[in-house]
Amino acid sequence: MVQKKLSYDKVLSFFNGIGSIWIFLLMLVIINDVGGRVFFNHPMIGTPEIVSNSIIGIAFLQIGYVLMVGRHVRSTIIYDRFSEKGKNILDLLSYLLGIFLFVMLIYSSWDLFITSVEIKEFEGEGALRVPTYPMRFIILFGSLLILGEYLTLLIRTVKKLLIADK
Repeated sequence: MVQKKLSYDKVLSFFNGIGSIWIFLLMLVIINDVGGRVFFNHPMIGTPEIVSNSIIGIAFLQIGYVLMVGRHVRSTIIYDRFSEKGKNILDLLSYLLGIFLFVMLIYSSWDLFITSVEIKEFEGEGALRVPTYPMRFIILFGSLLILGEYLTLLIRTVKKLLIADK
């Protein structure tokens, strides 16, 4: 189990790295657009479409890693007042909620992804049309990654609760 967890950590880290590289490339696109607009009165064509689609892709590539390292925004004012067992129960409930939400996201996104591929859906008009089906795939893939991490955390928390009851 430990070896599988380490391998899954590497998968999440890899896709987090891809998202980070994507952020850097997106920064270059924005710099090019702003520089072209300011210095040459000619912005880069399609920047809004590229940026809006990229934000979705980046978020879903990195969200599993963020959960793995425990960096989601969390208010601990109430959480810190609970005992260790109470914290584990709250964590268990939040993992179950996360699993439910991402299962629903996968379920509701699947048909949209298939339709998008079938009709070759694009965003934007004119000189640059950005295909939307790669982002729809990344939403599904990223949701599967975070679902895997939620399941891992759920199992770990159940084990903690069972050990604490002994």
